[in-house]
Amino acid sequence: MEKLSNKALGKVIFFSVFGLFALFAGIAKADQVYTFNEDLSSTINLDFSQTQAVLINGKAFIANNSYSSAVVSAIIANPTKNIINARIDANSVIYSGNTILYYVSNNNGARWQQMNPGYTYTLDATGNQLRWKAVLIRNNLWDQSAYLDSVLITYTTGITIQASQALVAINDPEGLTRSVLNSLGIGFSAGNSANNNYAGANQNNSGSTGSVLGATIYTAGKKSAGSGSATIVRAPGQTEIYEIMGGKKHLIPTMDIFYNYGFTDEMIQNISAKNLAKYPRVKLLMSAGNKNSTYYLTEGGMIRLVPRKDVFDSYGDRNEDIIEVSKKEFNFYPRNQFVFLERPLNRDVFQITDGMKRYLTPMAVQRMVLTDEQIAPINETELAFYKTGKPIIY
Repeated sequence: MEKLSNKALGKVIFFSVFGLFALFAGIAKADQVYTFNEDLSSTINLDFSQTQAVLINGKAFIANNSYSSAVVSAIIANPTKNIINARIDANSVIYSGNTILYYVSNNNGARWQQMNPGYTYTLDATGNQLRWKAVLIRNNLWDQSAYLDSVLITYTTGITIQASQALVAINDPEGLTRSVLNSLGIGFSAGNSANNNYAGANQNNSGSTGSVLGATIYTAGKKSAGSGSATIVRAPGQTEIYEIMGGKKHLIPTMDIFYNYGFTDEMIQNISAKNLAKYPRVKLLMSAGNKNSTYYLTEGGMIRLVPRKDVFDSYGDRNEDIIEVSKKEFNFYPRNQFVFLERPLNRDVFQITDGMKRYLTPMAVQRMVLTDEQIAPINETELAFYKTGKPIIY
């Protein structure tokens, strides 16, 4: 076979990449992004069988003599395709002692997923019946009620790509080229143009260059550029991508965060599900730029501040078990407010807020529509640390 000249080869690569971009554009159209705006001036889209909040002049308030009230929508979208991810943005006023928790469901409320406003989340259920929910909570009955004015839901339908990947494609066409070429088994090197920024965090390793594909990775709570001491893995047939470091696995929650770290598709290695299961999960983390606060990462993907060292020690944790994550990843995680005592097993639920624990009656738990993923186990030392506040009865 005649060997192509460099010029001809360049043309082949150019038109191949151009074709791949065109192909990608066609594929991307299979996923559609939609928005839904609810200003609460009309109640036609609300489910009043589950809504206890008081609606006044297009605003939702906590009901009188109540610690919490929910605003729950009816089905606001019912596309023919699966709803794969969603983002909620809210216009609200939150006074001292108040909290608003937000949720989205893509299967008519069978599974509610808590979200922080302003972040896109991959939905872990399958469905095409979109609903949203907001739970307004106050610490004391005399506290002025927070109120919700409007919400904007942005959601994506389809199964071909995730919205976060589309976002990366727009902002990083070179990364998209690598991703598409590698998916076809064609190697591609970005040379020295690879950009491995770490979301603006202070670099402790200035002067360390690493390899072209070197990204910021972490070992025992310390980050190092391109050291190769962390491994990026994924089990065949699964979408979850993990970092293996210090003998533990850490789930990278979204592709947007994955690429934000400077990771590339080439770094992902296959691992069997059996071998992946042998690694315990990372449970402790701190945010870049704030090494004075350590947070517990729950199995439900939420974070809770570890209040002081004796609580930290009571779990048998070590400083080496703490990893540092970017501010982008840290802000992605919802906060864990609801707990129960793990030993002796007691399913009494408490709300932890402002250094205080407050017992929730079963009626209050039902009213807040709390799911198992939102209620995390804690030990006696941690529960005893918090001051006892007035119970939330309803």
